[in-house]
Amino acid sequence: MSLFPESSQQPTGRAVLLSIKPKYADLILAGTKTVELRRSWPSNDVGVMVIYSSSPVQRLTGIALITEIKECDFEELWGVAQAHGGGVSYDELQEYIGKKKLAYGVMLGRVTPAEVFVDPKEIFPNFTPPQGFLYLSPQDFPRVMAAMFPSGVPL
Repeated sequence: MSLFPESSQQPTGRAVLLSIKPKYADLILAGTKTVELRRSWPSNDVGVMVIYSSSPVQRLTGIALITEIKECDFEELWGVAQAHGGGVSYDELQEYIGKKKLAYGVMLGRVTPAEVFVDPKEIFPNFTPPQGFLYLSPQDFPRVMAAMFPSGVPL
């Protein structure tokens, strides 16, 4: 059984592990937040993100396919946030973005909550939560997937 059947979106590009505050991670996993708002973004070649729900949860909680990266000024990003359940108020977004001229709306496609919420230290003994993101190598991504989806749901 495939996590992404033939008829569904297929991931392309690299995988990243993203630190996300629990309230926003929960909204993403529930399907009500379909955009992740970021002050910076690694590149346009990222196709899937592993969601790390930060403190106090501190677990890998799911994955999301990335369908598009929108580089925007503040007002454009606010519009994207409103249209796609950004989960923040105008003032919260303004405080988060600060004086950055451009920020990013990471548009999310298919989201799959993990079967098992995994402590990343079980996979990476020296794990330190990234401030923003961490690229997952082609060797590490399958290990993460196997831990989160133990019933053998491969990508």
